[in-house]
Amino acid sequence: MPILPTFRLLCKRLSACRGWLPGAILLGLLLAARPGASQPTPARPAPTAPNRLEEFLAAAYQHSPLLGDWRGQVLQNQLDSLRRAAQNRPYVAGNAVAVYAPVSRRFGYDEAVSNGGNYGTVASISQPLLNGNVLRNDYRLLENQGQTLRNNGRLSALDLRRSLTDQFLTAYAAEQQWAFSREILAQLRRQDVLLRRLVNGGLYKQTQYLSYYLSVRTEEVTVQQNRLAYRRELGTLRYLCGVRDTALRPLQTPVPPTHAPLAGLHSITQRQYTLDSLRLRLQHRAIALSYRPRVQAVADIGLQSASLLAIQRRFGISGGLQLSVPIFDGHQRQLASSRLEVAEQIRHGYRSFLSAQRQQLYDQLQNQLQATTELLGLLREQLRVAEALVAAGHQQLATGDISILDYLQLLGSTRNFGFSLTQTETDRLRVLYQLDYLSE
Repeated sequence: MPILPTFRLLCKRLSACRGWLPGAILLGLLLAARPGASQPTPARPAPTAPNRLEEFLAAAYQHSPLLGDWRGQVLQNQLDSLRRAAQNRPYVAGNAVAVYAPVSRRFGYDEAVSNGGNYGTVASISQPLLNGNVLRNDYRLLENQGQTLRNNGRLSALDLRRSLTDQFLTAYAAEQQWAFSREILAQLRRQDVLLRRLVNGGLYKQTQYLSYYLSVRTEEVTVQQNRLAYRRELGTLRYLCGVRDTALRPLQTPVPPTHAPLAGLHSITQRQYTLDSLRLRLQHRAIALSYRPRVQAVADIGLQSASLLAIQRRFGISGGLQLSVPIFDGHQRQLASSRLEVAEQIRHGYRSFLSAQRQQLYDQLQNQLQATTELLGLLREQLRVAEALVAAGHQQLATGDISILDYLQLLGSTRNFGFSLTQTETDRLRVLYQLDYLSE
């Protein structure tokens, strides 16, 4: 069911039952029901052929059935709030009874007990009274449940973003490896034309050229392997997003997120434990309220008689109050409270452990980011030197001042530095995105 029409329907029903809802709770439910509260919802349809990280995330948010499930559960929670309001309205029921008690000489009930029968058709009405505290606590429980559902939706969106970003970076690294190996192959092929002339001119031996020829063929295999690896990783990325596309398109370079501090108790992952603490307190209060006396007004109107023939002359009404006072329940209240206390201890243990985990991971990623940044600077410098040596070797190759094997070693060093640089840049992006997750 579309979210906007459902939201309008909820507004109408909430307006109709405004007399039964406290003003603050009504406002909270209206704010919780606004479109976009149950994150995440993409602002516009995802592209059919995404190539940026943001586009893949938009496609995943749009196609994910899990996120749609959370949005649906939030709407169900809002309908539960309306249902609880309806339960506090007068309840009207129609009842009909026709009971005949036959009596003979030695058989049958005493007519003083059975009246010979009971016939009637009445409409009864009941209305809870003096239950404002119970009603407000129930509304707070439902509001807490709605906040928990929305936070679970944000947690699912965060997990989805984490897995998709990791796969995007894996595919991006595979594409960079493929592009770099193609560049090496193109350079080898350009040199191959020159080497053939030099071999034919007698400057190099045929056996040396065969080693170079084998390197070209090996690099061609490497290019095809890297191409297949990129296709596989890109296919996995599209599979996770629910995108039907098989074309081999390049990915745009991801923009690294800005470094943010570690989020504290108000983070998405920590908020679930705050909501759990509030839920346990409300459940404690609900147990206490359930043992208070309950009063409700009851009334009925209709026909009722001990004789079927005289029922049309027995029209009447009755009314009064019904009081229910708990006396003894076998210590169920104490056991229920003890159970909630154990749940609070479990919650506190999870929260303390998660806080320590997040702080330890944050410190570890900080150190890893610093080490990766230093390694990137070293690799860029080494790659610059290796490329300069390859350029000098290219000039010396034309004059015969360098052997073909030495030139191949220079190319191999350049390729290794390039691959290491690509992998290290990808690792640095992963660290930055993990730090970004810890800031939410």
